[in-house]
This record gives sequence, C-alpha cells and structure tokens, in this order.
Amino acid sequence: MHFSIPARSIDQPLPGSPSFKAKSRASSYRNSFFGNLMAKFAFYRSPPPGSSSAFDKKRNSSRRSTLSVILLIVASAALIVIYLFYLVFANIGDSEPTGPRVVLVLGLDNTKYKENYLAKVVENRREYADAHGYGLYIRYMSDFKELVKDPFKPGWYKLPLLRAAIHEQPDAAYFWYLDQNAIIMNPNLDIESHITDPKRLNTLVLRDVSVVPPDSTIRTYRHVPADRVKFIISQDHDGFQTGSFILKNEEYAKYLLDAWFDKLYQEYSFSKDEKSALEHIAQWHPTVLSKMAVIPQRIFNAYPNGVGESQYQDGDFVASLVGCDTPERSCVREFERLWDNRGRVVN
Repeated sequence: MHFSIPARSIDQPLPGSPSFKAKSRASSYRNSFFGNLMAKFAFYRSPPPGSSSAFDKKRNSSRRSTLSVILLIVASAALIVIYLFYLVFANIGDSEPTGPRVVLVLGLDNTKYKENYLAKVVENRREYADAHGYGLYIRYMSDFKELVKDPFKPGWYKLPLLRAAIHEQPDAAYFWYLDQNAIIMNPNLDIESHITDPKRLNTLVLRDVSVVPPDSTIRTYRHVPADRVKFIISQDHDGFQTGSFILKNEEYAKYLLDAWFDKLYQEYSFSKDEKSALEHIAQWHPTVLSKMAVIPQRIFNAYPNGVGESQYQDGDFVASLVGCDTPERSCVREFERLWDNRGRVVN
C-alpha cells in the first residue's frame, strides 16, 4: 500500500514540537471519538442480516407503540370532527326558522275577475299579514297554466302555487292557502294561537270521523297527537274543502303536494277534481292520513250561505264564498257585502 505525503506548508509546525504534539493528540481524540460513534451508529442502523438484539426489539416495540398512539389520535380527531358536523347539521330541520313563521298564499284569477276586485282581495290579505308579521305570497294562477293538464279545472292550480311558495320562503314554519273568493273577517285572530298551537289544536281535531262523508269505511285516527300534525283542513257535508288549509313546512308538505299533483290524478275522471284526489290519497296512504287533522269548518272556512256547523257567524275568522262563481250567484257582489262588514285590526 502506498501513501503520498503532502508538502508541509511554511506555517505548519514541525514534528516533535509542542504545538505539533498537542494538535496530534486532539486530532487523534476526535478521530477516535467520531470513529467509535459512527461505528456504533453504523452497527445499529445496519445490523447484519439475521442479527437481533434487545435494543432492536425495544426500539421496534417503541415504534409500534408510537404508531398506535398516532393512529389513536387521528381516529379520535376524526370522531370529534364527525360529532361536530352532527351537532351543526343534524338538527337543521328542527331549528327555528329565520323568516316569517306563517306565509299566506293567494292565487289570483286575472282572466275572470277585474283588477278592482282583485285589489280588494289583496288588501284584505295584506292587512292581515302586516298585523301579525306574516309573509304574503301572491301569484296569478295563469303563471302555472303550463303545469296543469286541464286549464279549465282551476282547483289544480293551487298545488304548484303552494310548491312555488315553499321554494320562495323556505324558512317559514307554516303555509296557509286561502282561496281568492274568501275574506278574512276577524283579522285579530292569529294562526298560531287560533289553530296551530298543539294545545289548541288538540281541542279542535275531529277524531274518528269519515274521510268521505257521511260514512266511508276509512276514518281519521283517534290518537294522533297534535304535535305530529302536518296538514290541517276542514270538510263539509261533501268532503274535504281545499279552499282553506294549512301545511307545516317539512318534507311531508313537499311529498303531499307532489303526490297530490301527480299526472295520473289530474287525468283521472274524479268527480270533484283535486278534492276527490285528496280523499283518495287520504284513504289509501296512511302516511298522509296519520299526519292530517280535520277541524271544524267555522275555525277557518265558514260559509255565509252554509247550514248547521258550517254557517258563518259574526266574529268567525274566515268567510268562504264556495260555489259563488255560478250563474245564480256573484262572487263580486257577495264579497262586497262582506267587505263592508269585516272586522278591523285592533292595535
């Protein structure tokens, strides 16, 4: 083996001098220290194949423990995140609405009635909505002409109208549909305390009555609690009266409106159009009937020309002019008589 000895620089100490010996000892110490350290490091980093030691086992065990702790921490963090998402989003449907609690829905027939009459109908609804802080959704029925199979059956128009109202006012708690040919006679009654409050509603629900009067086999449920009710309607001697009804703004309402407006029902030759369709749904779909409340007519759908329990009396909430659009009657004349005698908001 051959070595080459570099030339000594002019300032390099001579061998044997004190400074040369001290430097040599320091260099030897460093070389010995780092050499041993690197040897140990190399031995523990790269043991011969098949070799093992207590240190290796201890280190591997430590690594496995560390990995387990890390996985546990990650899993715990994931569970915390999922739980936080649940707290934030799980009860969105049950949270308090940010918009008006009640929205009145009104459809106007501008093809049959003059503007001065329709303006009074709008004034009546607006006066009531403003008094109680309710929303008001108004559209021309003709806006939905393309959706209705038979445009000469006006009862069907209210269903896409309501669907549009729910889309426009998604934060409302209740939607009250009231026909154009009706007038709010006692505007001091609010929807919540008069109808939808569970304690009040429990006293109003007509239980175990025929879905189709007078004696259909299917009857309303006896023990449906008021807080489960999503759909409130009344009926007269002829069946459900769809000129005034209330829907709670939940998935049930959307399901009901979509099912009720189904093309099959529109094309079927029901004798009372959308009223017969609703009776059919209520009788054959327990999901609908189990959340429906039938209440007395005079609560929000009394008839000025009615008889018995359906007849309007002074102080009643609503007077409904059902059947006024016939040659023998006049919706405008009957509305005008009620208009002059309606109650006014008491501040």
